Amino acid sequence: MNDQHPQLAASSRVAFAAFLHDLGKFAERAAPADIDRERLDAHITQYCPFREGRYHSHRHAAWTALMFERIEAHAPDLVRGDMAPFASRSGGDDITDSLVNAAAMHHKPASFLQWVIATADRVASGFEREEFERYNAGEDKTDTGRNHYQARQLTLFEQIRLGTAARPARPEWRYPLQALTPRSIFPVTAAGYEPSADAPAQAEYRALWSDFLASLDAIPRAHRHAWPLWLDHFDTAWLSFTHAIPSATAFGVKPDVSLYDHSKTTAALATALWRWHAAVSATDSAAASALQARSDWDEAKFLLVQGDFFGIQDFIFADGAETNRSAARLLRGRSFQVSLFTELAALRVLEACGLPSTSQITNAAGKFLIVAPNTADVRAALAALRAELDAWFLTHGFGQAGIGLVTRPASCNDFLKGRFRSLIEALFADLEEAKLQRFDLTGAAPAVLDADYPHGTCPFNGRLPADSKGAAPLSRDQITLGTQLARQDRLLIARDAAALRSGGVRLLEMPVFGYRVAFTGDEDLSGRFGELARQGQLVRCWDFSLPETLDAPLWHGYARRYINAYVPLFRDVDLATAGKYAGTATSADELPVPGHGKTLNHIACEDRRPRQGDGVGWQGQVALATLKGDVDNLGCIFQTGLEQPSFAYMAALSRQVNAFFSVWLPAYCAVHHPDTYTVFAGGDDFFLIGPWLDTQQLAAEMADHFQRYVAGNPDIHFSAGLVMAKPGLPIPTLAAQAEEALDTAKAGGKNAVVLFGETIRWADWPRLAAAAAELDQLGADYRLSTGYVYGLLQLIDLATAPDNPESSLWCSRFAYRTRRYVVDKLPPEGRAQAQARLATALGEQGIGGIGGAYRIPLFNYFYRQR
Repeated sequence: MNDQHPQLAASSRVAFAAFLHDLGKFAERAAPADIDRERLDAHITQYCPFREGRYHSHRHAAWTALMFERIEAHAPDLVRGDMAPFASRSGGDDITDSLVNAAAMHHKPASFLQWVIATADRVASGFEREEFERYNAGEDKTDTGRNHYQARQLTLFEQIRLGTAARPARPEWRYPLQALTPRSIFPVTAAGYEPSADAPAQAEYRALWSDFLASLDAIPRAHRHAWPLWLDHFDTAWLSFTHAIPSATAFGVKPDVSLYDHSKTTAALATALWRWHAAVSATDSAAASALQARSDWDEAKFLLVQGDFFGIQDFIFADGAETNRSAARLLRGRSFQVSLFTELAALRVLEACGLPSTSQITNAAGKFLIVAPNTADVRAALAALRAELDAWFLTHGFGQAGIGLVTRPASCNDFLKGRFRSLIEALFADLEEAKLQRFDLTGAAPAVLDADYPHGTCPFNGRLPADSKGAAPLSRDQITLGTQLARQDRLLIARDAAALRSGGVRLLEMPVFGYRVAFTGDEDLSGRFGELARQGQLVRCWDFSLPETLDAPLWHGYARRYINAYVPLFRDVDLATAGKYAGTATSADELPVPGHGKTLNHIACEDRRPRQGDGVGWQGQVALATLKGDVDNLGCIFQTGLEQPSFAYMAALSRQVNAFFSVWLPAYCAVHHPDTYTVFAGGDDFFLIGPWLDTQQLAAEMADHFQRYVAGNPDIHFSAGLVMAKPGLPIPTLAAQAEEALDTAKAGGKNAVVLFGETIRWADWPRLAAAAAELDQLGADYRLSTGYVYGLLQLIDLATAPDNPESSLWCSRFAYRTRRYVVDKLPPEGRAQAQARLATALGEQGIGGIGGAYRIPLFNYFYRQR
């Protein structure tokens, strides 16, 4: 594993050329003033199709060639040295097959390498031959009536339909043309935003283009010596500035796929396509002609590689004698480890196949998809890697969890719009089948594993053996991760531990799939590893920092992985109210210290408030809430939601669903709900632990924001289970209860939350919130006793029991109890008004109007008084 694949650097160059084939779309729309117009005109003649002897179309291709030099200033050397498979621009070769030409000639390709990128461009979009010919001859105008300057990107979410409702004839939502931030991933309404004139439209592009070029200076110069390392950084930079740029604005198309998603899928397909042809020695003009004629488009040249981390729940919520003592650190460490292991497994696949990071299309929620060439050496490498991953998890985790690898061959035609839906369905079926074939247990794998516990069991995971240090190495790394996540922002992935032993770097104890992993937070320390990058020892450097605000940029010069969770830390305001934590600390390291992580015991106290009346002491239930949820009908959304799915559509949808939970949610918690642990959040699901009342509000806000995120589409929503519990309850029990509540929400029709045993549709939550606010006001006005409130709960039980012959008596009993309370507790002059208010709010609108769900505001009121 220490030697790089012989074709990795060449594959990276092919990927880079394909990745930036539409660079000109960004540059042309920005129309920077500092360009050489004569050179641009020459490039237009060279790279752009000439239509009907009158004009050149697709001028962005000329801009791609012209603007490549702006990127070259920040990239690995594209002029001197080994440029295979492209011609060197300084070696006296025929530069027809230079990297720049291969990228820019995608609308009038001639050579084999140019046809590789042109083919990948067409396949990524799913174009049938006739459809592409019309697109290639079309004008730069979209189906929204805007030209390529003015058009802003539509959202795929608005177009998805799972029922019989028609898709919108005129989509109303657009993504703002801004760099990637937690807020900018939300669409806005087109009215009042999408420009109708070229000047303001180009000004937006020009500002974004300028910021993009400036941002490339942040990539460490030393990392240019390692193509895969640099390209991984550049991938994040390109995402950050092109995630909301529409990739297609011609032939009346819907501008609904971003330039980033089209670039990424094109790069992955082009790399695999070139590698397949190179393996079978078919890189001549005959091969180019076959690609042009599509005569070989039914040949399975691609191998789609899927990875799936199975056993996530058992892995994260594993129990041991001392699990609760380090519960918070273990939870965040294990959750991070799931994401980290999945990323490292994907990295092993890429390196085993000799592929750059751009070949990894998705990686979220323990699953990834990589496009590889369908060659004998790649299939053999994957078979060996599958056995290697199985052995690692059996050795270090006794098979409690693992990562399965499944592959599926595919041809160019399989990606076209008429057939791609079948390919998606097959991919989903492959993963489901893989879950039932873990560790080759029906084959040669041992049914019983040898185990020895000379030092007893691990106190943090009772199924693992402890070593001489008193715990399993896996558990020690989990605690280290849980500690360092709150203090560091960057991960170093290297081949050799010795390379990472220096001041300020925290090395994890266990090698993972042959890699050594270390934390570093200091920019200068990260810069010291330039020599390791030159030597190929530094494989990756990942930024996992969380933004401090919803408008904070996510680009910091390093490849980003959205694998971190929000961790509640003590703030100065917590020290000023530290009395609410009285009795929670079980050791000195749990005392409130600014910047240190809060334990679950501390979190359980965060909804306490100064006692009413004299303000002495604190009141309110000490309790946690676990919130678990996921997107409803996700498989149907991907398989049938879009009218004509394509590879770029699938990549875009996967990235955008994941972004809500992995980009927006942690940032939102940091700003608005700083006492909530995001145990895991990514893909389409989430698991949070927070203060019992605040977490209810967060759940409702998430549902509201998610509806805005999906452009108000009623077919896209999530369900959740909310469970309130004492902080000392074992974590596996909390997880099981939340899972049960989620299952109940799904069984009750979805698009709902279960709380206190009640299923509430998200659309009804505002009504409950209003009832709760009214109850609070009545409590303040009339000092409602806990006995009176508890009696209302008994009346709800009676009112919601239709088989009870006394059910209808709840009204008279309510009137009697309310009258008794008013007479006993209130002065005569206020009794009539109080009687009327209580009868309306609690009886008619509460028990009578809301029914069993009225238990929720009553329980909340009751627990807040404790």
